[in-house]
Amino acid sequence: MTQRIEIRGLRKGYGNTKALVGLDLDLIPGEVLGIAGPNGAGKSTLVRILAGEERHDGGEVRIGGAAFPLAEAARLVAVVHQEPQLFPNLTVAENLLVGREGAHLLRPAPPDGDRALMTALGLGPYVARPLGDCTLAVQQRTEIARALARDARVFLFDEPNSALTDEESDELFQEIRKLADAGNIVILVTHRLGDLVEHTSRVVVMRDGKVAAELQGAALTEEGIAQLLVLAEHRATPDSARGLRDTRAEAALLQVRGWTHRGGLFAGLSFAAARGEILALMGVEGSGARELLRSLGGVEASQGEISVMGESGAGAVRRYTAYVPATRQLSLYSNLSVGNNLLARLGKPDIAGFGYALRPRRMRALAEDAVRRFYVKTRTLGQGIRSLSGGNQQKVAIAQALASRPRLLLLEEPTRGVDIGARREIYRLLSDFAADGNAVVMYCTEVPEMFEAADRVVVVSDGRLSSSLSVAAFPHVEALATEVTRLERHGRQT
Repeated sequence: MTQRIEIRGLRKGYGNTKALVGLDLDLIPGEVLGIAGPNGAGKSTLVRILAGEERHDGGEVRIGGAAFPLAEAARLVAVVHQEPQLFPNLTVAENLLVGREGAHLLRPAPPDGDRALMTALGLGPYVARPLGDCTLAVQQRTEIARALARDARVFLFDEPNSALTDEESDELFQEIRKLADAGNIVILVTHRLGDLVEHTSRVVVMRDGKVAAELQGAALTEEGIAQLLVLAEHRATPDSARGLRDTRAEAALLQVRGWTHRGGLFAGLSFAAARGEILALMGVEGSGARELLRSLGGVEASQGEISVMGESGAGAVRRYTAYVPATRQLSLYSNLSVGNNLLARLGKPDIAGFGYALRPRRMRALAEDAVRRFYVKTRTLGQGIRSLSGGNQQKVAIAQALASRPRLLLLEEPTRGVDIGARREIYRLLSDFAADGNAVVMYCTEVPEMFEAADRVVVVSDGRLSSSLSVAAFPHVEALATEVTRLERHGRQT
């Protein structure tokens, strides 16, 4: 059985940014420990240190009273990251075998245990498919399977179900419970308060790089965690995201007719998004909703009639549209600084002068302005983009997209893995953009996000569109969730 791990006075900094400042924490075998906290609290830094991906600057990590062998962390610790850390050129089965191939002259085949695990996680149909051709949900399940296949003793799950359906999430938590029951150390880092209450034995709330509070037993409630998270906000965030309004009288900024996916996921769809409107497309994985959003930006091959700002065709889409994918790694340049990422989509006239020579002062002024307008928490513009919290990276990705001055913004799961405070800030950014006479279309998997951010919702089920729902017509999120569920069920039955 795995021995208890004791963390005392753990410290880690990135230049002037202090991610961990004297963190104390006990990791107990046989329990699922939940970790909550706002973006920038140090959660992901702790995960990377335990996994051997980062070295701490000070403090101790001990197991069974002896120094934890961080050099062997890659063997002892399995991590399921928020952003999948996999190999897109390999198949799903081959990704599970990475690091366990052994000495084979021929291409190694997955053992029976791996095959059973892939079947249990719904990966059977994708075993021989290159991972790069799979959806984000399949990629995330592959990383989960890879962690479970390891002979590890510590399992760290960092927002593991952010791209999974409710059914897939239930299957994941069953596997997580089995790991804990077998005497392993299991840690769940998530912003989903319901998951923390339902699936963990104990929750610690991190703030400013250390543990601020611990909840267990009767004190472990969503309300209790939420109150601590509100206290953890360093500064006032914008109020509610947006005052919803009726946009039916507004002119259509996006118009789609007879829109058909070349892979057969949907056919003959017609809809529009008005100026000043935030339109949410809702649907589980496989419904066609994600692919519909991606097709509007030209990422998925589709055909039909599309016009933006009254101009038809692919040229208008390229000229007026910006797209932000669900995976931040596809938007941001991980080897560049925060400032350079903010400027990445600007054209030469914005940052270059005579002879296309770069204008450093102009570039710095633009980057500083973007940091202020988009509420990016960063010590300096030269700070590495990967040192930012997930929520701040997402704000940079949105700022980068808006720098190209689009009229239509397309987003996949705009606040996936983002905490409450950062969500409000992102919703305000989208509201301000729409209020300037632009339009936002976003793909969502969570009803609370639609209720908070959208003016109108369209449910996609089996490649078909429901009639649209005006969010303002629903008095509370539960009422909207009930109607969305009904439309999803009706779409599957018709």
